[in-house]
Amino acid sequence: MIGSEAKTKLFSGGWALGETVRLNGVLFTVVGVLSPKMQEGDSDRNRMIYVPFNTMSDLKDTKYLDGIWFNYRGDNELVEKSLRESMGAAHHFRPSDHNAIYVANILTQLKQFRMLSIALQVLLSMVGALTLGIAGIGLMNIMLVAVQQRTREIGIEKALGARRHHILIQFLAEAMAITAVGGGAGIALAYLVSMMVGRITFYSALASHAEDADIRLIISPTSVLVATVILIVTGLVSGMIPAIRAANLDPIEALRYE
Repeated sequence: MIGSEAKTKLFSGGWALGETVRLNGVLFTVVGVLSPKMQEGDSDRNRMIYVPFNTMSDLKDTKYLDGIWFNYRGDNELVEKSLRESMGAAHHFRPSDHNAIYVANILTQLKQFRMLSIALQVLLSMVGALTLGIAGIGLMNIMLVAVQQRTREIGIEKALGARRHHILIQFLAEAMAITAVGGGAGIALAYLVSMMVGRITFYSALASHAEDADIRLIISPTSVLVATVILIVTGLVSGMIPAIRAANLDPIEALRYE
């Protein structure tokens, strides 16, 4: 198996499958070409050539390996501990001796990244909660001003036979309409920002074949659903007090209001 850049250097634009290459005097048949992978700086990842382990002994001493990569299932810490114990028993060193064998446990490094991710989520949640609180107070003030400005209108409606629940539903509906317009505009803006950010090249501008490492902002339907529910609750809570105040107005006093 040869890398994509190795294929280009060895065969240019020609067909590589079935052809032979010579490594230290040993002929190998090309059975596959790897797709281009992310390559940074002087990395030769796309120039690598993979040969069977049994055949590798014809090129170098396989008794002392440079490194082993393997996949596993289960607890990463338990797998690392078992690996150290097995290698320590085979080569007579203490499993706790980190100088004897180096194990690159990627998940250990990912734990630190997850902590930063959780901290960022908490920070964004606090900012979102603060924004919702400010928006709720603003909506409540708008509705209170609307009730004050339409006091005579409310008095006329009650004089014509409107009941408390009619007034209550009227102002709640108005508050929910304002919330729906603001929430819809916010969701649309979020999708627009995610699309614009997704078109910006970040890591791919520094490394070749690194498009998959660029930032992609994906808005899940679950997030939209949760945001909608929160907006509905915020609109109901913020509009309830002004609506109750409007519903409790005395029709005679409301008609006298200037």
